[in-house]
Amino acid sequence: MNKQTIITIVLALVAVAGQGQVRCHVIGTVAEGTTPIELRIYRDGEDPKNSTLRPMLKNGRFECDVEDAQIEHWHIVDFGEVMEKGMTLRSGEFFSEDGATVTIQLDGDKFDIQSTGKEYQAWHAMEQAAEEKFMSAYETLDENATPHSDQQSENDKQKMAELKNEYHQWTLDYYKTHPMLGFLFELDERLKGFHFNDTGLAAMLDIYHRQYTTLYPDHPVHQRIAEQEAVGYQICGRKYNDYNVRTMDGQQVRASEYYKEKLTLVICWASWCSPCIRDACDIIPIYNEYRNRGLNVFSLAHEFKSTDAMRKAVERHAFPWPCLVDLDNEFGVFHKHGTQNSALFLIDCDGTIIAVPNSIDELKEKLKEIFNDNK
Repeated sequence: MNKQTIITIVLALVAVAGQGQVRCHVIGTVAEGTTPIELRIYRDGEDPKNSTLRPMLKNGRFECDVEDAQIEHWHIVDFGEVMEKGMTLRSGEFFSEDGATVTIQLDGDKFDIQSTGKEYQAWHAMEQAAEEKFMSAYETLDENATPHSDQQSENDKQKMAELKNEYHQWTLDYYKTHPMLGFLFELDERLKGFHFNDTGLAAMLDIYHRQYTTLYPDHPVHQRIAEQEAVGYQICGRKYNDYNVRTMDGQQVRASEYYKEKLTLVICWASWCSPCIRDACDIIPIYNEYRNRGLNVFSLAHEFKSTDAMRKAVERHAFPWPCLVDLDNEFGVFHKHGTQNSALFLIDCDGTIIAVPNSIDELKEKLKEIFNDNK
């Protein structure tokens, strides 16, 4: 056996020895009368159906060890109910901190999870503080969910939107003053599951780059965040990222040819999506009202196999703007936009995404604000 072979074996042994450096012990109880369950414990981002951690109940109790290479975000779920009903309220989460004891209690549909790990305790303390501050207000609005008039309904919607904004801002402020690993896990999860109307993501990324890059600097979550940022997601509050796309005739173009230095509305749609087509049709008179005042529009279609159905829809409804297409996900355009079909992006002249309206009414209000039509 030569020297190089010995070195290779030693390095391999070191790598194996380095695995499972973190171990926490899970102790669970299930309240008497709770319907049968089939538990799965799995790391964030993994599929619970592939998990090998399947603790068995014995006299209403279960125990297991969770091992990992470092602290990570883990979940527990009643997978049996997921398979039976397609969903479950029985789910919870914890962190795999070395030497920690994680205590899990299931009573009915609610998991109560405690841990001796300091990072989980820091994250859980934030959840408790948020519940104390906001829960009663949410419950009050829920009690008024059946309105006595349309006006009251609109008032409740406005109050709910204001409450959500207050909660999001409170959360961001808490993360700024209480550095914790839970912030990194949340940011990682939100990037991996990016959706176009996650309007708080830009603020989270700003906090990350200002305050969190030196927290657990060797943790792989930083690499995961960097990789997701590099995807080029179209995040509200950040620059609209340029990309390749095609015209209906198959010519490859750059999206920036259609929005650079213009107030631009991007319409994401698909010929197989009836609500998308309805919204696009409703935007035509809005476009006609504002086009001579500076509003530019182009659309992106998510099509498969051919553009035939798209062509027919464009011709039938006489869409008056350039209609581009990503056929068979050639350029991954819709993944970057955080949608499979319908979404609206409003881009300012400097290329910043200033709004992602969730409805035509929201779009109208935003344009009235931009063009000072509310006065």
